[in-house]
Amino acid sequence: MSSASSTSSAPPPGRRILLVLTQTLQPLNDIVTQVERSLPGCQTEVVDLTVQDPDYDRLLRAIFASDSVQVW
Repeated sequence: MSSASSTSSAPPPGRRILLVLTQTLQPLNDIVTQVERSLPGCQTEVVDLTVQDPDYDRLLRAIFASDSVQVW
């Protein structure tokens, strides 16, 4: 029996990715969002700052909760 099979452990928690949308660049925003959401082992959150009243409190919380922040 190999050591890998005898010492199995839970996988590490998923990497948290934050996508901050600052411009309406369609279809690029949709493509990037779909690709990021399909990455294995990643949790992706999108904050859209192009809407009428952006939720800046949510953005601030999401920044500090994320492992990676990408601004588009």
